[in-house]
Amino acid sequence: MKATAAQPRVLKHQVVRAHVASLLDTLAEGDPVPAERELATRFDVSRETVRAALRELLVAGRIERRGRGTVVARPKVVQPLIIGSYTEAALAAGLSVGRELVGWRNLSADEVLAADLALEPGAPVLELERVLLVDGVRVGLERTRLPAQRFAGLDERFDHTSSLYAAIRSRGIEFARAVERIEAAMPDAREAALLDADPRTPMLLLSRVSYDREDIPIEHRRSLYRGDRMAFVATVVS
Repeated sequence: MKATAAQPRVLKHQVVRAHVASLLDTLAEGDPVPAERELATRFDVSRETVRAALRELLVAGRIERRGRGTVVARPKVVQPLIIGSYTEAALAAGLSVGRELVGWRNLSADEVLAADLALEPGAPVLELERVLLVDGVRVGLERTRLPAQRFAGLDERFDHTSSLYAAIRSRGIEFARAVERIEAAMPDAREAALLDADPRTPMLLLSRVSYDREDIPIEHRRSLYRGDRMAFVATVVS
């Protein structure tokens, strides 16, 4: 007799998740989701099982926390992976965007950052950190590091609510390519607080080094996005 692969075990919270997802399909954005106690009674399971199901729906972007309650979430913001400003891309998609300044810092490049930006170790670097808002929701935390000599005075003249890429282009610098790494990450306590997110919320971490037409590094950018609110799409051609 030919051996057959064992059927995967369906966990109880996954069954509950499927039922709750079907329930969400009947509700509108912003409608309240039944409380854990009510769902536990309805599906005859423990509240811990319901909590695990809701946790997965939260990460999937189907629900969101509002105060002490849970409501049906709006769809995730889907952004293209581009060489440019995500602010500009969001505006082009008809979304309301904003930036909150966390702060500017003056740094000395360590060996790793110096290598990324083609600088000597110890060279001065400008660091800009901002929170990205889409339709009033804090969805991302961006930290951009720039060679201070190349961008002298930027921290004094730049409007933090505007596009940094536009400000860079206004200096006659053209973006030619970028190397970007994308991976899953968990926020630390500070990052979770800045993003108004549960510290257990999975994040998408994008690390980028951008280059100009002379292949000189322009920036090192670290962007942390809420996995429950953001998704990214890339076009791949042969």
